[in-house]
Amino acid sequence: MPDPSAAPASSVSQSVSPTAPALPASPVRIILVDDDPLTRAAIKPLLRPREDYAVVAEAGDGRQAIEAVGCVEADIVLMDLGMPVMDGIEATRQICQAPRHPHVVALTTWDVDDAVVRVIEAGAVGYLLKYSASEELDAGLRRVMAGESVLSPGALAELLRYVRSQPALAAPALAAYDAHAEERQRAVVQARQAAAGLSRRELDVIAAAAEGLTTEEIAGRLYISASTVKAHLRSAQERVGARNRVHLAVLAERAGLLG
Repeated sequence: MPDPSAAPASSVSQSVSPTAPALPASPVRIILVDDDPLTRAAIKPLLRPREDYAVVAEAGDGRQAIEAVGCVEADIVLMDLGMPVMDGIEATRQICQAPRHPHVVALTTWDVDDAVVRVIEAGAVGYLLKYSASEELDAGLRRVMAGESVLSPGALAELLRYVRSQPALAAPALAAYDAHAEERQRAVVQARQAAAGLSRRELDVIAAAAEGLTTEEIAGRLYISASTVKAHLRSAQERVGARNRVHLAVLAERAGLLG
């Protein structure tokens, strides 16, 4: 199958703000998932003007999204949450189980709710509001491709406040509410057990990442190199079982590692 995202390098927009992470030389390949064709039609024009992005596939439910990921090469999946056949949370979980998979960014009409937390625990690198301005969508996707959190510091703080505000439910109640409740509980227990083996520096890096700081900002605060920050984050994520740095922040909050 020919790559529908192929485009000459000269087509990539050069109008990047000095603080925005640079995108790859070729367009970022996106799979757009939403059960509403009108919503998909509204989002696509937000991506096209810059010519930095190419929508290589569309899907109307989670199962179609999984099929699309298996058929085309993609860098990012923009994933709606509430869909028929299979919702975005389960689709994200299945996509992210593969050793190599595109980044999944949730699309939501709400700022933070339990579905947002659950899709991050399933493997999404963050979330964006469906009707974000083109500049906000572009900034979020650039951060994803740079390996940073898609969430701004304010959005991440709001997410962690929501996690902190949720009462701990007993296992039977959780199981009735969420089929993957036990898996989520095990992840928190693993994070607590792993905390004993984390170095002081790793805990400092986790705390800074949980503030939404970029790799360079963490390096500047802790007077270490960016490569050392990345090494500490990789090590911490592996030890606590986090899928990405936003999930690391959520697990750290649930496990009581953030003070």
